[in-house]
Amino acid sequence: SEGKGQEFKASKGEVMDMLEEAEQVAKPKSSDEVEEGAEGGAKESQEEARARAAAMLREASDRVGALQAKVARASLFLPGYDQRLGNDAVMMLHQQVAKSRSCIFPRQAFRFKTRKSPPADITSLMAQLRRDVGTTSQESHLQGDTLSDALDAAVSFADKQGEVLVKLPGEVGGKDVVLSRLKNCTIFICDSCGALRADRLEGCKVYVGPVRSALIEKLDACVLALAGQQLRVHSAKDCDFYVRMRSGPIIEHSSGLRFAPYNVEYQGIESQLKQGGLDQETDMWSKVEDFNWLRAQQSPNWSLVPQGERAERVSPPGGDSGEIGAGDENEI
Repeated sequence: SEGKGQEFKASKGEVMDMLEEAEQVAKPKSSDEVEEGAEGGAKESQEEARARAAAMLREASDRVGALQAKVARASLFLPGYDQRLGNDAVMMLHQQVAKSRSCIFPRQAFRFKTRKSPPADITSLMAQLRRDVGTTSQESHLQGDTLSDALDAAVSFADKQGEVLVKLPGEVGGKDVVLSRLKNCTIFICDSCGALRADRLEGCKVYVGPVRSALIEKLDACVLALAGQQLRVHSAKDCDFYVRMRSGPIIEHSSGLRFAPYNVEYQGIESQLKQGGLDQETDMWSKVEDFNWLRAQQSPNWSLVPQGERAERVSPPGGDSGEIGAGDENEI
């Protein structure tokens, strides 16, 4: 989002300012500068200045590492072009830190010392995130999980059980949506979304309008319908997906998944789908890629919902009357 981009740029600027200050602090002082410093207060020795510069370098390196982790997490949602921009920016910052370090502490010839491991690349961090998603215990937080008080309640549902939850057209407005720790709920998001993130859903039915991307984690015995550019499913079991996609769904660490064509309808959805470039049905819903199955044969972890078992068109409460929310639950 634009806010996250501005935050990234601000953090990048802070790192660059910190590196510039570190180089200035460690720069050898002339006799005149030393005398001026003594007149203004306590004189800082060159050793103390270099120690302060080293602390600045450590903090700058830590900040770059934090930015790199953020980029890795965001890469699960970002388009390829934006991923490359973020990766290039992080790598440039690593290079700037190394350049400042070599400027302040030039390497001495014929001296052997232990070298720190280079920072992990984005691919390694992404692989680690995916491993975490597949093995994280219930007590820990998944990469896609968030504390309830940190969520935007206007576009999120969390920690609910046995409820019917509805977002009407215009209530989301393209923002990112989070669904977390829901049990036996029926959820309708009747609006265009940015990124959809859903984790730890059990026995839920989720019906969503067009989304840019969706990351689904730790679902058990759920039904999820969405139209989107891309869909990634991690650690799900015994779930049915009704989807309309621009690219094939990707699954990992999952089993018992079934796929069928998108089946959601409500007032205004056709214009939303058209605006998102999803108004034409394709066969991409059936082009599932299982990243844990490398053989030529069909993966045993997913299949197509048989024609006779596919759910009919689904509308939210009151959806057929044109006033969503005015009907009863028989329409779900």
